[in-house]
Amino acid sequence: MSHTKALLILCPDLLTAWNSRKMVLLEKYDFTKIKDELQLCALILSYSPKNESTWSHRRWVLKQVAEHHQDMTELVEKESVLVKEIAERSKMNYRAWRHRCWLIPYMTRKQVLDELKKSTRWSELHVADNCCFHYRRSLLLALLDVRLENREDSLSWESETYLLWKEELRWNEMLIRRHQGRESLWNHRRFLLQWWIQQLLAVDETRSSMTFQVDLFITQEICLLSECLNEPADEFEESRVQAELSALYILWISKQVPAVNGKLKERLHSVSIMGLKDLLVRACRPEKTRLWMNVLGLADPLQ
Repeated sequence: MSHTKALLILCPDLLTAWNSRKMVLLEKYDFTKIKDELQLCALILSYSPKNESTWSHRRWVLKQVAEHHQDMTELVEKESVLVKEIAERSKMNYRAWRHRCWLIPYMTRKQVLDELKKSTRWSELHVADNCCFHYRRSLLLALLDVRLENREDSLSWESETYLLWKEELRWNEMLIRRHQGRESLWNHRRFLLQWWIQQLLAVDETRSSMTFQVDLFITQEICLLSECLNEPADEFEESRVQAELSALYILWISKQVPAVNGKLKERLHSVSIMGLKDLLVRACRPEKTRLWMNVLGLADPLQ
């Protein structure tokens, strides 16, 4: 083990050395050796934070622990802290955040909620890093899975999820207004909207309260679009990018949620936009305009 340790410290990509260590660890489960293995991985990741072989081996070690210990709460907490520290030092570290996503199935419901709260501040300080927003999406989906598994308490849990999603949408809108031209924020909003609209439309459409909520939500999104389109120009062209991203977001809604197309077009007229084609021409670059014209079937067949 000491020989492979020296080799891996010098060159962490030696898969043969990692596999050799796995074979030794599999001979007999020893928690002391397991802890030493986690320390070795942490050491290597401290100077090579994007090394895939090390992250993969660390996950294998954690699986061995999970097979012998029911309670993973403390270990998951430590892993989450480790990933956060590495992410602070190594920006846009997809591998580190993917490891954090991998930990989610081992988390309790309380830990998932805590992780959502903890990642809020980090996301606000790193709005261009899509990895953290992907992590938040994974946490939200995990909460939905928990809701489905606990059907006996589904009503209260559904209400809690509804409020959580509503708060996430409000928080996301605040970030969009504060940080112009950040595509990661708009991508996150697409994810949130898709579930939100589906839930509203899943309820009996004859219920006027649900119809009103869908109508209200679409109105709010069009107001956000209008504000983005009317932002004054700046030297860094962030307002132009913001306008394009907001327009593409509305176009995406029209494509992904056809059920709201009528309300969408009606609200566009209310802010002096004559339709999706007019929105494309006003807000998007020529190459984006041509692409979306074809996607939405608005292109002139003679062109």
